[in-house]
Amino acid sequence: MVWKVVVTEALIPGEEIIWTGRPDWRAWPGLTILGWVLAPVLVGIVLLLVLAVRKRSMSWKVTTRRIETESGWLSRSLDTLELWKVQDVELRQTALQRMLDVATLTLRAHDVEEPALVIFGAPGSRDVYDRLMTAVMAARQQRGVLNLNP
Repeated sequence: MVWKVVVTEALIPGEEIIWTGRPDWRAWPGLTILGWVLAPVLVGIVLLLVLAVRKRSMSWKVTTRRIETESGWLSRSLDTLELWKVQDVELRQTALQRMLDVATLTLRAHDVEEPALVIFGAPGSRDVYDRLMTAVMAARQQRGVLNLNP
């Protein structure tokens, strides 16, 4: 008998999900290719297993109000960053990431525990970045947050 659990996500009224996902092999293409090249050797298999655990141990959910980071393989932790705390968002792509259409998003925030949040393996298109920036500006404006740093 197979049990299927359906979990509904609780969103704040007016909140919509911008992107949810976890990194795939394109986030670490060098390790993946090296792992497959070395697969006949035990080192390659171990490398691919470590990469599989690494991919499965993290996920992000970016909404119009917050970013949830879920991490851990055996034990899990969930961290939430409210978008009104975000000061800066960077989208970075190496040449290889551009060819594979993935990017790295770096968010700097007024958060004591995690002043910088790095999202590996985000979609490489500028659409997620633009929607995230719009959501950050709207959240900051709604909370009345002013940027006083020069």
